[in-house]
Amino acid sequence: MELIKQYLLSKGIPLEEKQWAEFTKKNIRTEYKKKDIILKVGEVENYLSFVETGIARLFFEKDNKDLTIRFVFNYQYLTVYDSFTQRTPSRCNVEALTDIVVWRVHYNDLQELYKSHTVGNLIGRLTVESLYVEKLNREFSLLSETAEERYLKIMKEQPNLFQVLPLKHIASYMGITPQALSRIRKRIS
Repeated sequence: MELIKQYLLSKGIPLEEKQWAEFTKKNIRTEYKKKDIILKVGEVENYLSFVETGIARLFFEKDNKDLTIRFVFNYQYLTVYDSFTQRTPSRCNVEALTDIVVWRVHYNDLQELYKSHTVGNLIGRLTVESLYVEKLNREFSLLSETAEERYLKIMKEQPNLFQVLPLKHIASYMGITPQALSRIRKRIS
């Protein structure tokens, strides 16, 4: 939980000890093994999770293909946010791509924190802002950049990604086939 505290403090969220103690009581440390399915399509997302270590992905299947929506890394929020906030069935799966440790707060506990503490509302706002900016950047990238530009951006922002994740997941995230990704990699090397 100390990682979360430092993260929140770095974002300018004031944390009084009493509020922090109540928040930490609501969080559960959970570990998943590589390839564990954390959430399945059709299930309602009940947790807002913060990744301590590891990598996960959100994906769905269409025409017998996995389509990756998002990767989640250390110190990022992991949730199917529309399912979490709207209390609706998830349209995607969440899979651990590596062994992963998360701190999870249940929806009901978070709602209680929202009502009782301003810090709960600040954490909620921070989460929404973070997820929205990430989503907007991804949409902009998919609509305005070439596949090669997206590849170069990933190499700059996450250089170790290609050592830890299967190329098929990265290609899916980029919106291209694994073969197209291989061609881009050969051309740039």
